[in-house]
Amino acid sequence: MLEYEPMKTLLKRRSVYISLSVLIALFALYFVTLGGTQGKAETAVVVTQNLTEEVRITGTIKATQKVSLSFDRAGTIISLPYPVGTAVQAGMIIASLQNESEQASVEEQKAQVAIEETKLAKIKEGTRGEELRLKEAETRKAEVAFQNAQSKTSATLADAYSAGEEALNRYADPFFTSDDGQTPRLTYATGAQTSIDAEQKRLTAGTKIKDLQQLLGAEKQGASSLETALQDLRAIQDMFITLGLTLRETSTLDSATLLDYRTRVTSARSALATAITSIQTQTSSLRDTSAEFDRTSRALELAKAPATAETVREAEQEILQARAKLRSTGASLEKTRIRAPFNGKIASKSAEIGETVSSGKAIMDFLGTGGFVIEAKVSESDITKIVDGDKADVTLDAYGSGLAFTARVASIEPSSTEIDGVSTYKTTFTVDDTTANIRSGMTANVTIKRTLKENALTLPSRAIITEDGASSVMKINEKGPAQKSPVTLGVRNGSGTVEILSGLSSGDTVLIPSAK
Repeated sequence: MLEYEPMKTLLKRRSVYISLSVLIALFALYFVTLGGTQGKAETAVVVTQNLTEEVRITGTIKATQKVSLSFDRAGTIISLPYPVGTAVQAGMIIASLQNESEQASVEEQKAQVAIEETKLAKIKEGTRGEELRLKEAETRKAEVAFQNAQSKTSATLADAYSAGEEALNRYADPFFTSDDGQTPRLTYATGAQTSIDAEQKRLTAGTKIKDLQQLLGAEKQGASSLETALQDLRAIQDMFITLGLTLRETSTLDSATLLDYRTRVTSARSALATAITSIQTQTSSLRDTSAEFDRTSRALELAKAPATAETVREAEQEILQARAKLRSTGASLEKTRIRAPFNGKIASKSAEIGETVSSGKAIMDFLGTGGFVIEAKVSESDITKIVDGDKADVTLDAYGSGLAFTARVASIEPSSTEIDGVSTYKTTFTVDDTTANIRSGMTANVTIKRTLKENALTLPSRAIITEDGASSVMKINEKGPAQKSPVTLGVRNGSGTVEILSGLSSGDTVLIPSAK
C-alpha cells in the first residue's frame, strides 16, 4: 500500500504536465497562425489627401514658327548673305536669284509712270504738231508689232500639236493597249489607284490632242486659241506625271524596261514643258503688243482731241495702268528674292551660291524666335486623362533635372495615328518658359498631374479584397485579431490608390493581403 500511493501521485503529475504542454502548443499555434501573422503582415493606414493622377509623356521641342523657304521661280542663286544661326528681322532679304532683267523692268516701268504723268500734264497744256506726228509713228510701230505677234500664233499652235502628238504616239505608246479606244489599259498592272488614274487620263489626253488638231484649222487664231491649247497640253502632261507615279509602284517590269519607261516619261514631260512655255510666251506677246497698240492708239486720239474732262480722266487711267504694271514688275522682282517672313533665325541651308534651283524647292529652314511648343504622341490609354489647359512639368534630356520649366496642353488632335499597333493622338503643349537654353529638336519629358478628388480618404488598392463583386478590407482592431470590414470605393488613379467612400475612417489601419 505504501508503494501504490507514490505511483498514483506520479501519474497525476504526468497528466498535469501533458495538459499543460497541449495548452502551450495550442497557444503557440494560435500565435503563429493568427497573432504572428497580424504582427508581421504588411499594413496600410487610411489617410486623407488629394487623390491625384500622373501621366508621363515624351515629346519633342519645336519652334512655334518654323517654315521651309523657297523661291517662287527657278533660277541661279547669287546671294545668301547670312550664315546659319544668324538672327534677322522680318522683311530682310536673306536670299536672291539672278534678277538683272527684273530690276531693269522695274526701272523701265518707273520711267513709264513718269512718262504717263508728263503726258497728262501736256494734255492739260495742249498738244503740239510735232508731238502728234510722234504719236502717230508710235501707233504705227505698235500696230506692226501686234500684227507680227498674231502671225506667230499659228506656228505656236502647230508646235504645240506636234509636241502633244509625239508625246502620245511615240513616248506613251508602249505604256498602253487600246490607246485610241474608249478603254485604254496599261501594259503592266500594279492594281493601285494611280494605274486607274493613268488609264483615265490617257483617254482624256486622246480627246485633248484631237482638240489641238481642230485649233490648227480654225479661221481665227488668237489668245483664246492659245489658252485652249495650253489647257490641252497640261492635260497630256498630267497623264505623264501620273505614269511616272505608276513606275514608282510597279514591281512587274524588268530593270531595262523600267529604265526605258522612265526615260520616255522624262522626255515627254520635257517636250511638253517646252511647248507650254512657248504658248505662254506667245500669249504674253499677243497681250503685250495688243495692249501697247491700244495704248498708243488711245494716246493718239487723246492728243488729237481737245483737252476735255474726259480726255484728262483717260490720261489719268493711263497713269493708273502704268503704276499697276510697275507693281506687277515689282512682284516679278520679288519672286527672285526670299525675305524673312517674321523675326527669327536661319536654321539650315540646302543650297549654295551659284546653284540653280527650281521653283518651290526648299533651300533653307527658318525658325521664329517667338517661343517653343512641345509635340508628343499620347497613347489612347493616357489621352483620356488630359484636357486642354492642363499644366505640365517639363525636363529635357539634354540638361536632365537641372533645367525644369512648365508647359500647358494647347491642343489635342481628334484623329489618331497608329504607331506599333497602338493608337496615339498628337498633342501640342505651349512652353511657358522662353529661356535661350531651349532649342528646337530637343527631347522633352512631360509630366502632367491632375487632382481627381480633394480631401479624399485613400488606401492602396492592393489592400482591397473583392469577392462576388463586393469590396472589403481586413481592419485591425485595437484588441483581438483583424476583422473583415465592408467598404464602398470611389475613384482610382493609375498609381494604385483608391478612394474610400464608406466603411473606414482616417487613421484606421488595415492588413494588405499577401500576394498569392
